[in-house]
Amino acid sequence: MGDATFNEGWHKYEEIQFFFRKHWTHFLKPLIFGLAIGLLALFFFLVLGSVILVFRITIFYSLFAFLAILAFAVFIHTFFIQLFNYYFNVIIITDCRIIIARKTVFLRNDNDAIDLTKIQDIGVVSRGIFRNYLNYGALVITLSTSSPPVYIPSVPNPHYYLEQLNRVKREYILRRQEGRKPVNSQSSNKPLDYLQEIMPA
Repeated sequence: MGDATFNEGWHKYEEIQFFFRKHWTHFLKPLIFGLAIGLLALFFFLVLGSVILVFRITIFYSLFAFLAILAFAVFIHTFFIQLFNYYFNVIIITDCRIIIARKTVFLRNDNDAIDLTKIQDIGVVSRGIFRNYLNYGALVITLSTSSPPVYIPSVPNPHYYLEQLNRVKREYILRRQEGRKPVNSQSSNKPLDYLQEIMPA
């Protein structure tokens, strides 16, 4: 949990409670698509190789080998990029907010944060035999503002993480309530420090 990538832009009072990645089935879609493209490419090269062998055009031998190596390299490169992207995308829950990190190897490094005080309700959506059998679903986070709900798909063991999120939220609310001190007449004109509001006395 002490990975350096988790600490960029964080507040010094923040502590990681837990984090999780999406269910392994989220990786199946690009994997199946990549395998289908790979099989089509293999069939194309088999047909092309047969044509070259029939007509015995020697100049095409080198071209065929080059295209085959290029296609294999692109396929392997794409497969490993999808694998890295799966591990880079992570949902982190700290003691005061939820961070949804969406990162790719080259093109994207996005972070969305949801303050726990803005969460009105958290629910689980897990419909279908496949999702319930493999125990994954979606977390739906309803905000207290007019913003639309935040939908986090492919969450492994969603009911467990629902309980953990509610626990972290309750602890955060209790800390804020215990940290609020009554303002006396001497300090009524002084703004309360943010740390005093969230840390216990």
